Amino acid sequence: MIKLISFDFDGTLADSVDFCLEVFDIVFKKYMKENAPSREDIFGCFGMNEEGVLRHFMGEDYREEYMKEFARYHNELHGKKCPEVFPCIRELLDFLKEKGVILTILTGRSEMTANISLEYLKIKDYFSFVQTGTAESNDKSSLLKELLKKYSLKEEEVFYIGDGVSDVLSSRKAGIECLSAAWAESARMEALKEVNGSLLFTSVKDMQDFLEEKLGK
Repeated sequence: MIKLISFDFDGTLADSVDFCLEVFDIVFKKYMKENAPSREDIFGCFGMNEEGVLRHFMGEDYREEYMKEFARYHNELHGKKCPEVFPCIRELLDFLKEKGVILTILTGRSEMTANISLEYLKIKDYFSFVQTGTAESNDKSSLLKELLKKYSLKEEEVFYIGDGVSDVLSSRKAGIECLSAAWAESARMEALKEVNGSLLFTSVKDMQDFLEEKLGK
């Protein structure tokens, strides 16, 4: 019986991957000019939180105020670039709460931007616990194992829901099944099919149907 489901954030709960990349673009181009990294290079560093990505490309030129500026742009652009969660996400979260499933978030984001988004999108109250990333790396496998200990659960009592190949691999390393969210335009569909085709969902409704079978309507 599934007792806890942990969610990734970007590309899973909200269509926010391009939004985050755009904020990185603004900050990098402001301070690095023509040396600013490409979006593909930035995306390749996802796993570290925003401070970690900024430090990775800026090196010794990084200043703490750059992260504060990143958060300010993130807040200012939220309404235009990421005004709502994905369609049917609220219905999915409502269903899971009604079933008594513990809901948490496990994201590579910083605590600062995660809180901005959760407050803006008005979904914070759904989640019992929010685990954010670090500037060094985001080892989700160890964090998932910590979740098991925190809630005294077995691996088979937990699902992780994420949109990345790394989410699948980290979950397996922790002994947990990953449900792959592939409803965002940013989803790497072919790569996800290759590693997790049997648990790949192209709509939130399809995933809810699957979970209804697991948990009972």
